[in-house]
Amino acid sequence: MVQTQLLGEDSNSSRRMQGKRLLADYDNCKLELSKELGLLFKTFESALKSTSEDLLNYKVQFRSRTLEASIMQSYFAEYLQANFANKAFYGKYKRLVLRANGYLILFKKLNSKGYPMNIKTVNVQSILNQNQVLDLFADSDYNDEPILYFGYQKNRFNEYVNPQLIYIDDNEIKFSISTDDMDSGLYVNKVDDKPVGVSPTLKNNTNIKKAN
Repeated sequence: MVQTQLLGEDSNSSRRMQGKRLLADYDNCKLELSKELGLLFKTFESALKSTSEDLLNYKVQFRSRTLEASIMQSYFAEYLQANFANKAFYGKYKRLVLRANGYLILFKKLNSKGYPMNIKTVNVQSILNQNQVLDLFADSDYNDEPILYFGYQKNRFNEYVNPQLIYIDDNEIKFSISTDDMDSGLYVNKVDDKPVGVSPTLKNNTNIKKAN
């Protein structure tokens, strides 16, 4: 146990020397963010429901290209604030951020390969490489905290699928946590000390699994 801890400390010390953030790993992330993950999936479900209802007010042929994405992002921000209070905030460039248990979580639609759909800017490349120096947050206390993405995909039927938390380092997806992982029975909410499984009523076709 002591040896494992020392190895972890050595690894993070090496990462700091390289100008990189602390390393995130699959098991610790699931454990440390188990409560937040349940709320995040519920937040996504609530935002999706409100977006679907709101879009009924606009005829399909008159909707602007970005209307649906803007409505979804706005509802997600609203429910995120309701569920997480001051842990949720807007960073620089109006990026929606959740800071929880030593992690920074950003929100983005994912492409078919599971990567965030971003324009390749210096900041985006810094996020995908877990660099410490990042022109997004005014607070230098955030420099060490691993950055995660909470995202979703859309299938060919225009359905929202695969809500998941992903960790990217060195421009590579290292792991993801989906609703399937929440359904394992290990991570549940409790009501009156009785476990209640967390599983949004969404179509879920998760393709990305824990990296080997």
